[in-house]
Order: sequence, then C-alpha cells, then structure tokens
Amino acid sequence: MHTQRLLTAAVLGPLVFAVLWWGGVSGFALLLSAGVALCLYEYYSMIFPGIFWVRLFGVVAGLIPVFLSLFYPGPRMLVPGIFSGLFSSALLFIVTHERWKEPHTLWVFFFVGIGYIGFCASHLGLIRFLPLGRQWILFLLIVVFSGDAGAYYVGRALGKRKLCPGVSKGKTVAGAVGGLLANVVAAFLAWFLLLRSMEPWSLLFLAVVLGAVGQVGDLTESILKRGFGVKDSGSLLPGHGGVFDRVDAVLMAAPVLYWALELGLVKSFGKLP
Repeated sequence: MHTQRLLTAAVLGPLVFAVLWWGGVSGFALLLSAGVALCLYEYYSMIFPGIFWVRLFGVVAGLIPVFLSLFYPGPRMLVPGIFSGLFSSALLFIVTHERWKEPHTLWVFFFVGIGYIGFCASHLGLIRFLPLGRQWILFLLIVVFSGDAGAYYVGRALGKRKLCPGVSKGKTVAGAVGGLLANVVAAFLAWFLLLRSMEPWSLLFLAVVLGAVGQVGDLTESILKRGFGVKDSGSLLPGHGGVFDRVDAVLMAAPVLYWALELGLVKSFGKLP
C-alpha cells in the first residue's frame, strides 16, 4: 500500500504539474473535465451500481457547472450552473419515479453529487482565470495533498485517539493535527516557489483554513462510502483508491480559496515577484 501510494504520486504529480503549467487553458480544461467526469462516475457507481444510464446522466449533469466556469469565467454563472443540476436531477426522478423504491431519497443523493463534485470543482475553473491562476491552483494542490500525507503518516506513527470513529475508523486526532502542520509547511514552500508577491502570513493562515476544510471534505466522502458500504470510490489509482478518494479534500477546499481571493482576503505586497 505504502509503495503503491508513492509510485502513484510520483507518476501523477509531474503529469498534473506539466498540464497545469504548460498546457494552457485548453489543457487545464481537458484535465479538469476528465477528472470531474471520473469523480462523478465513481460517485454515481456507488449509488446506482449496474445502472449505466443513470451514472451517465449524472456525469453529464455534474459537468454543466464545470463547463460554465470554463466558457464563462466569473461567479455570475455559479447560480445557473447549480440550478441546472437541481432542475435536471428533479426532472430525472419525476419521469422515472415508478422505477425506484424511494425516489425522493435517491434524488437527494443524486443532487449531492452535482453539488459536491460538479459545483465545487467549477471553482477550480474560476481560479484558473484569476491573476496568477496557475500558481493558485498549484498552491491549493500542494497544500491539500501535503496535508493528506501529513495526516496519513503522523496518524500511523502517533495516532491513538480517534478523530471521528463513527465516520472513519482510520482518522485520528494526531493525524488531523499533523495534517494541519503539513499544510503550513507546504504553504511556506509554495509561497517561496510560486507566490512571492503575496504576504506570507496571510498564506499560512489560509493554508490552515484550507487544510481544515479539506479534512471536512475527506470525512464527508467517508460518510458517503460508509453509507453505501464501499471502502473506496474506485480502484483507478493504486494505493489511493479512486479519483474521488484522492481529490475529495481539494473539492471542498476549492470554493474557499476562490472566494478568499475574490474577496481580497489574501494580502499582497502589490508587485509581482
């Protein structure tokens, strides 16, 4: 497991960086769309195993907010994007309600996938079009993934008291603290390499917030997996599980980063590096 995690990270890390840094907007759009489509497919596979057409419908509906963020940059399309998911999912279960034992419950789960994955991921598209958009996305990935690694290894080494055993048996208080410390260290490194025009203390504070929100995202997916009786959302990434397993924290943290930047909560020195 440990070796597989490292090998997967060693392969995917440079690939994602290359697309983000040199792939331009089109490369980023392709990467984001493919990643979100895989997450959506894994999510709906947990809810509707063996029913391909519903999973396909969920992928299409969940991608609408993402496409809107890419083709119409700016927050004005967030409301139409999430409403499109609400309307399409409601229409699906109105038309097919006789097929399901509890259509109202399944409708809620269906819409949660659009909101959690599609809507949250659309903020990555919005971040890309901000000044220093590439750097901010890399900052988010570095901070959140470093926090995941810190929580995993500190939890294994020192974790005794469970963080939330009713949701996830493996997560510990020590791991959560270790993850936040790793968030701070990673944020300082990202500041030094990518964002020297930003005031470092505001980035360190932002990293703690992103890390805490990311841990909530991780636990949120754990609730879903436990509810549907699966260990991982998929098996595409050896040592990690599915794509959704790998980016659940990033999805939850992306809106926080976007709005922190949009509202000017991150201080700048007023000049580029």
